[in-house]
Amino acid sequence: MDKQRHTPPSWSTKFLAWFLKEDYYEDVQGDLEEEYQLLIKSKGLSRARRWYNWQIIRLFKPDMAKRIEAQNSIEKETTMFKNYFKIGLRNLWKYKSSTVINGIGLSTGIAAFVLIALFVKDELSYDRHHEHAENTYRVTVKNYTAEGDVSRHWAFASAGHASRLKEDYSEITHATRFFPWAFPDLKYRDQEFLGEPVIFCDEDAFDIFSFEFLAGSAENAFPDIYSLVLTRSSAVKIFGSDWEEKNILGETVNLERDGQGAPFKVTAVMEDMPKQQHFHFDYLAPIRFVEMIMGEDAANNVGGNYNWITYVRTTPGANIPALTSSANDEFWDKYIGEFQSGVKARDYYDFVFQPLLDIHLKSNLEGEYETNGSIDQVYIFSIIGFLVLLVACVNYMNIATSHYSRRMKEVGVRKVIGAFKSSLIKQFLSESLLIVLISLPLAVLLIIWALPYLNNFMGKELVFNPFTQPDILFGLPTLMLLVGIIAGLYPALFLSKINLVQALKGEQSMNANKWNFRSILVTFQYIVTIGLIFAIGVIESQMNFIRNSDPGFDREYMVSMFLPRGDYQNETLRNELLKHPNILKASFSSRIPTGRLADSWGSRFFKGDSAIATSFRLPVVTVDKYFLDTYGIDILAGDNFREGMETNLQEDTIVTGYYMVNMAAVKALGFNDPSEAVGQKLGYGPSEGRIVGVMEDFHFESLYSPIVPTLFLTRDSYRRVSLKLAGENIRESLDHIENVHARFDPEGEANYRFVDDMFNEQYQKEERLATMIKVFAVIAILIGCLGLVGMVGFIIETKIKEIGVRKVLGASTGSIWMIISSRFLILIGIAFFIGLPITYWFMSDWLESFVYRTSISIMLIILPVIGAIVLTLMAIAYQTIRATRVNPVECLKDE
Repeated sequence: MDKQRHTPPSWSTKFLAWFLKEDYYEDVQGDLEEEYQLLIKSKGLSRARRWYNWQIIRLFKPDMAKRIEAQNSIEKETTMFKNYFKIGLRNLWKYKSSTVINGIGLSTGIAAFVLIALFVKDELSYDRHHEHAENTYRVTVKNYTAEGDVSRHWAFASAGHASRLKEDYSEITHATRFFPWAFPDLKYRDQEFLGEPVIFCDEDAFDIFSFEFLAGSAENAFPDIYSLVLTRSSAVKIFGSDWEEKNILGETVNLERDGQGAPFKVTAVMEDMPKQQHFHFDYLAPIRFVEMIMGEDAANNVGGNYNWITYVRTTPGANIPALTSSANDEFWDKYIGEFQSGVKARDYYDFVFQPLLDIHLKSNLEGEYETNGSIDQVYIFSIIGFLVLLVACVNYMNIATSHYSRRMKEVGVRKVIGAFKSSLIKQFLSESLLIVLISLPLAVLLIIWALPYLNNFMGKELVFNPFTQPDILFGLPTLMLLVGIIAGLYPALFLSKINLVQALKGEQSMNANKWNFRSILVTFQYIVTIGLIFAIGVIESQMNFIRNSDPGFDREYMVSMFLPRGDYQNETLRNELLKHPNILKASFSSRIPTGRLADSWGSRFFKGDSAIATSFRLPVVTVDKYFLDTYGIDILAGDNFREGMETNLQEDTIVTGYYMVNMAAVKALGFNDPSEAVGQKLGYGPSEGRIVGVMEDFHFESLYSPIVPTLFLTRDSYRRVSLKLAGENIRESLDHIENVHARFDPEGEANYRFVDDMFNEQYQKEERLATMIKVFAVIAILIGCLGLVGMVGFIIETKIKEIGVRKVLGASTGSIWMIISSRFLILIGIAFFIGLPITYWFMSDWLESFVYRTSISIMLIILPVIGAIVLTLMAIAYQTIRATRVNPVECLKDE
């Protein structure tokens, strides 16, 4: 009877075969198996298995193990890549012109991409430094018409909204208001600072926002209503650069406005607001002080007087849509109910809880505290950044494939001696990575050189330092690898698939006339070129529209100056200023056009004896009787202010008011004819009176904001004087202004500016962004032109014999030029129908961010096509002339 034979453990045997040298395997494995069978008989199967496994483990030694194939493979690959590197360097040196063009294109593309990425990262980082940013919302209010359309959407809320929302909804844990009240003057000892941006807020502000305290603390910032928190900049401004050594906490600073003042004590100093924040201020004071000044009714108002920037902090994970729905259903019913007309307040108002992180890029509401950025601009910059990089890669592809005939015999020889397609791909990819590696230092130098100009131009503080910024340290090598692969993959595949016979013969006609991937690359370049030219045209048209728009007032040769300090009559100062023959007009006001309409009291409109609170914000500007004439603003109905019409507002005292309003206010009050509004009774703050006149609408604020209802009144107290100058001897007129100011205020300095400069500054940010978009777009177009030249060179090179034959048969340079151009003109047509609609959609969306905007004309649509055709024909003409000058004998001598 045959005895049963057990086989050793299979995994151990396989492991032995994998590591043991082949010379030893047969003998060792045979001896182990023979001993294994004997152990089974004497010790048992289990004992034999353990012994067998242990013996194999003992044999796993360096002297017994064979050289692993992977090690050989790594060594071979390393050797091959060294070879690729050497060949790549030789080819780069051999074809210097291509190397220079590719190096310039790739380094410029990488530098432009990184600069745009730094800008986009900065824009996306706004307000993210606040610890509770994810749970912080700004309370904004929508106002609807009777038809249900949105009439206004304010960035402000009413004074009573914050406390009531916090009380009524458990999801809201903290609420604060910011109130920029009238920009008071600050006095410290013998120093005076006019019109400082003091912001009044609730104590919850320090629990909502993450402010860094340098002196004092958030807990003790507002011990009473006369507390004042400074920033580092305002502390230096008032107390000097050595303020930290002076122990300024407890120092008294007087806040004054309209001849009245109060002493405030410095209780804390904070770090300056980061640039990446949608609001900035230099002073904080308790809002309880403003409530004391305005009275309890104003502080509890919930249906008007939208001047209070309101923020709330919610519990983590709060259901904001549900909170919004609940507040809009319940809040207005609870605190307002119905208007006297019988309509429900809830039908006219809605709360919107706007995420803090969306404000900078996604908000352009009425009354924004600062001009925000635009998510559309971020999208445009991001797209341009990627396009610049892609165009640089496509540029490399076109130039690399345009010179493929130079490498055909090399490829053929490599294939004959056994080179696989994969090894050829690796070779050409390594060459593209090498050119990217060479381009990277140049790109870094371009970034370092350009960044200060970008920061200065854009008002940013962007930083490029790979040693302190991990995202740059790891991002640049990753970017380099991606660019090398993207740029080199198609040329590598293209060259590796060349037919062996064609390669050895050096034929140059392969696929020259086929509509292949190279045609797609050229079409892509045309799409980018046409799209960017169109974008530049639209941007420039919009900027020209803004520059040339009539704001509705005369701003040329207009000078605005803060009034000198001292005890004098305004009429006396005015007469002294007008003594110079080149100063034609003068008027006093609290604010001037190009400023913000920040001052606002509650207003009410009388129907019979009933006063109805207005449902719209009505800011006020104090002007004298010369204001409209000085600024060239027309009166549509009624009269101008006259002597005796001063409305001196005093809290808790109802005074007689005389008002002028603009046409926007007339319409907001429900009138279409301005004459109907004249004589109507209006209450404003602590005054009640009649509308005496209606003026034409004009842009008091920038063209980014719609013209809002505005009330004008005259009183005894002003802050500025506006002077209309003749258009000659400007310096002499300014010297006279300075001399008059010095006589009235010997210790002060004349603080004046041209209104035209202030008007242009309102659009400086948009001008800068538009300029940067144009700069990067031009870079992309120029890089694309390099690729176009490369592709034309490829076509000419593959058609060189055809050109020679045509010349022999009598063809002119012009006819050859048109034959070659026809192919590209078809590609331009395809690119036009693909690229223009896409760019048109993007630019139309960008124009929507402007309240007042230009229209896209037919010329703007035609211009990109003309530009692309002109660039193409010029590139083809240059290359064609060079090719036709070659002797046909040289072209055909191999035939």
